[in-house]
Amino acid sequence: MADWFLILATSISFVLLFIAAIYFLVHYQHPDDRNEAWFPKLTVVLGIVLAGATVLLLPLDVANNEGYAGCAGYDTRLCGGLNMTLFWDIFYWCIPAFVFLLIPFMTFFYEADDGMLMAGTSIGGKPNNRFL
Repeated sequence: MADWFLILATSISFVLLFIAAIYFLVHYQHPDDRNEAWFPKLTVVLGIVLAGATVLLLPLDVANNEGYAGCAGYDTRLCGGLNMTLFWDIFYWCIPAFVFLLIPFMTFFYEADDGMLMAGTSIGGKPNNRFL
């Protein structure tokens, strides 16, 4: 049986991490990007949450084992009951997925918008008339 306090503390920690990540994003964003580029912003928020949650996994793992040597596998009746190997595996697979797939894709996605509708025209301006 899983320890209800660990589940509650983990849930509250994730909610606080999301709130802090959104606050950091809103506070440090450029004024020109206020209502644009939602997918890169979501990637930043999830990256901050992933980094914070990875740091908080170690105290969760220690609290789950409760300092009892039997939690290694032969006597688990006094342990917290959370499958920490699964937690670590999930986070250790998410980190490379972010670093090698999601962050580069969102970087190129964000930089691809140069304000041009078609070649030679810009948003809100006159068509390119240098050939007239």
